[in-house]
Amino acid sequence: MNIYRQTLSHRNIKNIDIMNTKKFKKFLHSIIEEHYNMTLDITGSGHTLNYLWYMYHKGVNAGTYRPFIFMAEMHLLKEMGYMTIEDIQNINNMIKSEDKDNFYIGYLSLESLRNKRIEEHGIFSEGNKAYMNIIPDYASKVLNTTLFQNALKN
Repeated sequence: MNIYRQTLSHRNIKNIDIMNTKKFKKFLHSIIEEHYNMTLDITGSGHTLNYLWYMYHKGVNAGTYRPFIFMAEMHLLKEMGYMTIEDIQNINNMIKSEDKDNFYIGYLSLESLRNKRIEEHGIFSEGNKAYMNIIPDYASKVLNTTLFQNALKN
């Protein structure tokens, strides 16, 4: 067991599939669950976003990684002042890379920024004031159709 943990932590990272690790799946689930909760009360043209998140939270796509999931988190981080457009482009390029080391570095960068946001503002909840200015514009600033389509292209 110790050998497995050592291997998983830093050696032979090219020989494992990062997306199959419990840590990655837990991270993915935490993003999906939070964005699902953020979109529960969105009305108008953005109401279908909650159904999208439902499909990845509790529906047939539960536990499935798609690039738009990380893209939504990166845009949330941008809206909260943790990332710039350039940061998003850099991490997105790493995540799109076929090199598992690049994907891993992009994933760890996103995880680190997400953890900092949660440490400073907490996870989204209806009473958390840090998110109240973002939720009304979620459909246009965090995950809009253009962002979704761009994430699915690759």
